[in-house]
Amino acid sequence: MSQTIASIKKAGWDRLQIFAEPDVEIPEYFDDLIIGQRNERLGAFPNWYLSLTEMVLREPKAEAYLICQDDVLFTENIREYLEYRLWPASEIGVVSIYCPSHYQQQTTPGFIREDRGWKSWGALAYIFSNPSARSLLSDSVVLNHRGFGPAEGMHHIDAVVGLWCERQQLPYFVHSPSLAQHIGETSTIYPKASVVGHRKANHILKSVQ
Repeated sequence: MSQTIASIKKAGWDRLQIFAEPDVEIPEYFDDLIIGQRNERLGAFPNWYLSLTEMVLREPKAEAYLICQDDVLFTENIREYLEYRLWPASEIGVVSIYCPSHYQQQTTPGFIREDRGWKSWGALAYIFSNPSARSLLSDSVVLNHRGFGPAEGMHHIDAVVGLWCERQQLPYFVHSPSLAQHIGETSTIYPKASVVGHRKANHILKSVQ
């Protein structure tokens, strides 16, 4: 977690909120963080959904919401880069600044559409517009994932988001090459996870202009 916090600060964000599972130690030297620590383990999807909900309620007029996991490293200074390039379309489902290895294209750096529905990969660093965040959070199928989805609705954030985009006919954009890297076995949500195969970006932009 410390690596991710330091990395996202170098990427250009200084107002951060942490949504932590129980017993997670928050580094004391990051005393400027807004901390929300759960008193019971919720699982990946419920924690993610509640976190995005709180972000929208805290900042209801924000243009965009970036929600990321705790095992990601970012390209430095990407906030300014993104502020000039968002949004890649007039209507947005989601923008992923993490690009898994099998999505990467050998093109000029930029956003590519990857409308894969339930087969979408990589919820490590999502950006939602204000309208798309509100629409997703109020969607009945998204809400029903916790009660009726596979694995008791605990996982599959990326699949839920991808399927929502597909149903709403909204684009799912990915930045290629990736602006973030999955660093693997440090996640508090997936403690046994490892970075293999499609769970890692092939290439990360080291700098942006």
